Amino acid sequence: MTTSDLRLHLYTTPARLVAALLVAASGASVPLIALLVLRATDPPILPPVLARLFLLLTVLPAAGAWLVGRLGRVRAGRDGDDLVLERPDLRVAVPRDGIAGVTPWTVPLPRPGLSLRLRSGRRLRWSLAAADLVPLLTLLAGPLGVADAGAARSHPVVVWAAARAAHHRRDWRRLILKFPVFGLVPAGIFFNTHQWIAYGGTLGQYYQEGLGPYLATFAVYWVTLTIYLALYAGLWRGLAEAVCLAGAWLAPRSAEAVRRTAERVCRVAYFAGVPVVVALRYLGG
Repeated sequence: MTTSDLRLHLYTTPARLVAALLVAASGASVPLIALLVLRATDPPILPPVLARLFLLLTVLPAAGAWLVGRLGRVRAGRDGDDLVLERPDLRVAVPRDGIAGVTPWTVPLPRPGLSLRLRSGRRLRWSLAAADLVPLLTLLAGPLGVADAGAARSHPVVVWAAARAAHHRRDWRRLILKFPVFGLVPAGIFFNTHQWIAYGGTLGQYYQEGLGPYLATFAVYWVTLTIYLALYAGLWRGLAEAVCLAGAWLAPRSAEAVRRTAERVCRVAYFAGVPVVVALRYLGG
């Protein structure tokens, strides 16, 4: 492999279908669980039930989709006049003259992707997916000379994906800071309130029952608040992605501006909105 060592995901049609359904199920569970929490007030949804719902409906489907994508990870590049896709157990070389064109996915599930049309009239068995499709399309349009790859860079989903990759970066470190670490603040506030009401002081349960039950109670508050934060952020994220995707279809040239605005709104709604919600909870009695 000589140039453009890109990281992509390969999906067969069944694998893409499974992963797409898992992503859709995980995303749809967020408003569903949030609605259940809001409606179930007498009795409320207890923390163990909430944790099971979140794990089964949100976390596990997302993890399954991630695993399917992980198993399909490949390096892509050009080797002479061939597009080469390879991983330890697979090497696919597609001759430049054999590629008739590209078709970006209209629905970016499980992630943005495209299919390669072959001159034989068939499609390549594997579809290609990546957080940002522009580098792949640039490779196909330039060194490999695929006719419509350059034009595909203006496809609304490709534009949406490029703006998303540039302004919405996700990794496990950010997620830990955003949810469990940030969740310590509201969890600590509500836990302290509970201690005063139930035990008469910040260390009341510790003095009466010992360190184990004290920490167990705090853990329940921490996990519960972390899940609430994930649901709250997920609602804003779903709205932001819908607006950005619609904007990419309606006004592709404004996709970057729409994305920047959406990301700012999400940050403000989360990092400023959560303290406001906590304050209103106390002010409202």
